[in-house]
Amino acid sequence: MALVLAGKAPAAESVPTDAAMREAHAVLLGLAQDGAAPVREAGADIYYSIVDNPDAPRLVTRLEVSGAPCRARTTSALQFPGKWATLTLGLVDLGRVTTVTAYASIDDMIAETRPVSLASPDVEQIVLTGEGLYCSSHMSLSGQSSASEDTCSDRLDLPMMDEEQRARGRRVLAIVADVCKAPAFGKK
Repeated sequence: MALVLAGKAPAAESVPTDAAMREAHAVLLGLAQDGAAPVREAGADIYYSIVDNPDAPRLVTRLEVSGAPCRARTTSALQFPGKWATLTLGLVDLGRVTTVTAYASIDDMIAETRPVSLASPDVEQIVLTGEGLYCSSHMSLSGQSSASEDTCSDRLDLPMMDEEQRARGRRVLAIVADVCKAPAFGKK
């Protein structure tokens, strides 16, 4: 059961900057976690995995917002120690969000049961869905295969577990509603 919202997102205060748009995409893609700040380059943010274990895999992701601010490109490299990296090219389009469903717990989200109002103080998870919301192409750099694996996901999850996540989540929802004019939020 999906809860389709019409005009229920918080209003955006003004037209967001390129950096604010990159932050919105990063939040929805799970790049901006635990307060980790990206390395900023002209027109792009670069996120590095922070791992103390030298045997753990490393992930580097470059996030760029194109001329269309609701679309972003990602280039990621995941490398396990002593092995070749896997390269992933991705495209997210926030204008494709057709439904927004809020849940009071992770268990409810996983089971897709008991959605709550987006305005509820009990919201802990929000799921945004839309056809082809995030598409990516994965390829190994080992040279063993030249084929790429293409996938499209129709879902992005937005955690709202603490006040910091709620504040970021509200900013993201305002951008998706007001700037991207996502169908989930209806016409203004």
